[in-house]
Amino acid sequence: MAKTALILALTLALPAAANAGTPSDSRVTLAAGACQTALPVFDGVVRKRPLAVQNEGTSITFVTCGLEGRFNAEQVTTRVFIGFVNNSSSEATVNCTLVDGRDSISNPVYMPKTVLLGANTPMTEAAWTSVDNEGDNFIYPAISCSLPPGTGIKAVGQRLVTATP
Repeated sequence: MAKTALILALTLALPAAANAGTPSDSRVTLAAGACQTALPVFDGVVRKRPLAVQNEGTSITFVTCGLEGRFNAEQVTTRVFIGFVNNSSSEATVNCTLVDGRDSISNPVYMPKTVLLGANTPMTEAAWTSVDNEGDNFIYPAISCSLPPGTGIKAVGQRLVTATP
């Protein structure tokens, strides 16, 4: 557990290259508070535990995690990340799509990413930055992932640019 906390702390402490020198604030939310199954059919095999939302079934399930945005469609999120766990004895491939709702949540942008999780891996991260979004910061980010059996989401997070005094 200390190792996971250290990884999360180091991840959020790294400066965002696109916003070097800009004051920022980081948020990390455990998956149990930010993620849910995409359809009721997945509810029976996805377990929400304090430290992960875990696929305990025998087939792929879909989970969606929502992050915060700001009123007036402010482009304040410079980095979005999601942390995975693999409790199975074999490698697993997780496919995710970051969806940024954009202005008025009516003109979404979709950014897919594939992550390979090693067997019995306590923490693997996937991240999107403004570089992945044609240089724009994110407005209303959410992530949808397909979780193979034995895998889960530990946490989601974001780095937000704060207003300068």
